[in-house]
Amino acid sequence: MQEQLYFAKKKLRQSRKITLNIPSGFSFNRGDSKNFNPVINFFKWDIKDCPVEIDFTGCSSANYQALSLIIPYCWHLKQNRCTISFKLDNKGDQSSSQMWRLMGSLGLFSVSTDHTINFKGYSKEKPLFAIRNSTDFKEALDAANEFSEKFGIEYQKTLRYVLAELLYNALEHGKKDFHYRGRRLLTPAILQYSWYERANEICIIVADIGVGIHSHLAQAYPGISSNEEALRLAIQPEISGTFGRHDPYTNRNNAGMGLFLSSNIIRKLRADMHIVSGDTVLHISPNDLTSRQLENKWHGTFVLITMKLDQGNIFALDQLMQELREKAESEVKSRISQQKDQRHYLEIFNYFGRNADDKQAAISYRDKYLLKAIEEGKVLVLDFGNVDSSPHSFLNALLASPIRRLGMQAYKKIKITRATPEIRETLDYVLDDNTSPEGVNQAKYDD
Repeated sequence: MQEQLYFAKKKLRQSRKITLNIPSGFSFNRGDSKNFNPVINFFKWDIKDCPVEIDFTGCSSANYQALSLIIPYCWHLKQNRCTISFKLDNKGDQSSSQMWRLMGSLGLFSVSTDHTINFKGYSKEKPLFAIRNSTDFKEALDAANEFSEKFGIEYQKTLRYVLAELLYNALEHGKKDFHYRGRRLLTPAILQYSWYERANEICIIVADIGVGIHSHLAQAYPGISSNEEALRLAIQPEISGTFGRHDPYTNRNNAGMGLFLSSNIIRKLRADMHIVSGDTVLHISPNDLTSRQLENKWHGTFVLITMKLDQGNIFALDQLMQELREKAESEVKSRISQQKDQRHYLEIFNYFGRNADDKQAAISYRDKYLLKAIEEGKVLVLDFGNVDSSPHSFLNALLASPIRRLGMQAYKKIKITRATPEIRETLDYVLDDNTSPEGVNQAKYDD
């Protein structure tokens, strides 16, 4: 009876199988430009608790960077309780099925659950790495050193530096945990790079399925309204790792310079960088900075770099880095000076203590400082570091009037840092309540 029930359940589950057909052209390349929609549109993120077959047989043209994105996507499906199978063909060395095998991709599930092993590809020119820890980090960079020896010392140093920054960002900001057999594991990021000898070109992709750049930066910049705004902010110096006087993240080792330095190095090399996060792609070219909205979303972030090995492009990395650091220092000084003039900073702990609950003190501070700052067009920066609790009555007394005066601009003009999840939730409620028509009318009686 139990055996019959097992087979009945298995048959029922198989009847719910979803087949995802990789399109005939699975590549970002469209002539001299990049088009991400044909690849991004393949991924269906809401599939749960069913068998999924990924069919490679209808794909006649692909590149390694696009194919590598299927790996973190499969990890996502597995975490959604899906069972996954692959339909491959044997059409030749250049088929997408053979490319999938050459990268060692068939070992993707072992790699995700056993952090002592990595992908075992068959081509040194097109390697694939899972990035989960400092050991993976070092092995990937050492392999990149060996890979780039033939291109000259400056390209070798530059490639290692850019990869180090991108991998560090993926490790720090692309984290996503999952549970496997009673253990809590980190979903790997991936690195794949290829040298295309005929075009004399290197293509690199670093991808994760973490929170994405918007959600990461929103922890310290809650007024960010879109993925585009977040991406443009992320490539500025001392943004993604450092937030003003205080850092909302613990154990920080990054100064927020990674994407700034990497993107500027790429420009100096006359190369191209595309950053994709959520529904937006930001293109950093030697002469321009453009963004486009995608038809679908990538749940996380990936960075694609395309670099021509131009022997006529003479540069010295050390000198270039010094120039960029001086540029960053100048930009940060200018921003800090501007922010000091245009913001009102309030450290809640210093004024109201660890349990910020004195409603009358909140009203007094609001009337004396916050309303005046609003009139002067300043941004309100409220730092909740070391504050354990703050009730709704206090937060509403402090912020209801400023929010109503600002209207929807409050989401951009009021910045919250280092708040506990409970305080953050209450603040969100106060913001939403006082920007809705009903909340504006009701709040007249709440002071």
